[in-house]
Amino acid sequence: MPSKKGDPRNTRKFKEVRLKVLARDGHVCSYCGSSEDLTVDHVLPVAKHPELAMDMDNMVIACKRCNSRKGSRSQGVFLRRLDSIVTGK
Repeated sequence: MPSKKGDPRNTRKFKEVRLKVLARDGHVCSYCGSSEDLTVDHVLPVAKHPELAMDMDNMVIACKRCNSRKGSRSQGVFLRRLDSIVTGK
């Protein structure tokens, strides 16, 4: 996602929150368990819910691959899609 002026994710406060989320989630991807290339994923996308950009309850750790695959979908939609890929249903 390209950075935008005024995006709260570009602030020092967000970087502090990111470190707290990493510690809370044990430094592993919430979707696949990877510990490589970790990012913060917003459960409800910031594009659709900007008011939740700094809410730790709206954040989980995701590897870049999972975060990219999730895109701007909600976590529920992404998990249903991921499940259908894994189970073939």
